[in-house]
Amino acid sequence: MKLRTRIILTAAAALVCCGAAGQDSGWRIRFDGLFDNREYKNDMLPQTIYGMRLMPEVSTGRGISTLSAGFSMISEFGARDEDPLTDLILYYTARKGGWTAHFGNIPRYHLQQQLPDAFLYDSIAFFEPVISGTLFQYRSRRLSSELYCNWTGRQSKTRREAFRIVWDGYTGILGGLGAGWFAAMTHWAKPKEPGHFIYEKMQFNPYVRAGFSDGGLSMSAEAGILYSMVRCRRDESWHTPMGFLGNVNAGWWLLNVSSTVYAGDSQQPFLDDPEAGLAFHRSDPFYNHTFYNRTGIGVTLFTDSHVDLSFRWNLHFTPDTPVHNQQLITLRFMTASARRPRRI
Repeated sequence: MKLRTRIILTAAAALVCCGAAGQDSGWRIRFDGLFDNREYKNDMLPQTIYGMRLMPEVSTGRGISTLSAGFSMISEFGARDEDPLTDLILYYTARKGGWTAHFGNIPRYHLQQQLPDAFLYDSIAFFEPVISGTLFQYRSRRLSSELYCNWTGRQSKTRREAFRIVWDGYTGILGGLGAGWFAAMTHWAKPKEPGHFIYEKMQFNPYVRAGFSDGGLSMSAEAGILYSMVRCRRDESWHTPMGFLGNVNAGWWLLNVSSTVYAGDSQQPFLDDPEAGLAFHRSDPFYNHTFYNRTGIGVTLFTDSHVDLSFRWNLHFTPDTPVHNQQLITLRFMTASARRPRRI
């Protein structure tokens, strides 16, 4: 077992002991299973991701403050010659009124809104389930918003300094009508060795949403724009792709049908640049096409308060390309102690 893994497991065990003796302690276990078969064509890479992720954590606190620790461990089936990917979960939380602040290595499931594929590729999100940095959140009856910095790279001779700042929110206007936004700034700096350049990217996605829910039937529609400003400081010129981004979603009990459409400029001008690529853009490569439609049908096979097992079949449409086909099976299991954080 690698030293990093031993340290993570030791830190988690130590906090379990501390939490057991604490006045206000709790625990949480999350398990995710994933089978993602991507039968993609032409410029899109076919791939199958099959594996699991375990994220246990314990917490202890007093008043408005909580300290949580645990680990994330990811294992891809068949990768017997490789150690599981491990990350330390260790973060401080403070709550007051509608405000919440986190600092440390924070699990993504604390986010009020997960980033859409146009901002974060779902496979990156699965293999990077922890935000390293700071997360501020606010929630009231009409407004929810959050701002966070995710530091993904510390500069070394060969490694780039890299981070992303994200701001998102949503406000209800009237009934099922509302408006929201996603905004992100990605900084992809140079390593210490010469011969490299800095890349930067800003993305904006304001949108309006309308929807309703009646018993087992629910429907929603979103429409907005996706605008980016991207540059490499080698040439100092900004690329400014923009397009329409919309989504419709309909659900009836355990069935769901959704369709996402993007039409506009290619959103990833440095996707084929070996200095940048997907590691810099971090968003779904389908958005580098001038038109993209993802239509899928999903069914929840089993669900209760702790478990959700579902199957989804997605069809991806891009210009002058055969239909891309994807089958997706996801399993989520989460359980936690009855402890509830205090708000003052």
